[in-house]
Amino acid sequence: MPLVQIFDNWSQKHHRPWMDMFRILLGLALMVKGFIFIANTSALQQIIAMNFGIVNTAFLYLIAFTHLLTGFLILIGLATRISCLIQIPNLLVAVFFINSRAGVGNAEFLFSLLVLLLLCFFLFMGSGRFSAYFYVANSLSSRKADESGNEVVGSQLNSPMDKEGNLR
Repeated sequence: MPLVQIFDNWSQKHHRPWMDMFRILLGLALMVKGFIFIANTSALQQIIAMNFGIVNTAFLYLIAFTHLLTGFLILIGLATRISCLIQIPNLLVAVFFINSRAGVGNAEFLFSLLVLLLLCFFLFMGSGRFSAYFYVANSLSSRKADESGNEVVGSQLNSPMDKEGNLR
């Protein structure tokens, strides 16, 4: 069994429902931050120009779009690990280069650090049961089981339904 499947099975066994609430809140926070970046582009441009000397507006909109897209994907629980992997470099820059200059007690620094820690956590744990990924994976497993007449056991969770469509 490939290492990815072993890791995925472990995270599915150890993922608790309360973790999904943190994933949803993380996705909402990233989306809100993306909307704030779009609404206040001049402030973001000033922060980036002051720290890095870059004044390209396309770069600013790329940052905002990344926050919006990855935040939405994390919110619904689809491609959560990939979204976290894409977002971690943004938060590393925010924590270590931008917000650390304001001081460790700064609210923006603490928020960025919390979001970075949650991104690292969900990079390893995945999306959980209350996610689009879980729904899609189980509907595919259910269809395969219905077509073959056998129980499908693979890298995904087994279907929570029996052959008649009743929940187990």
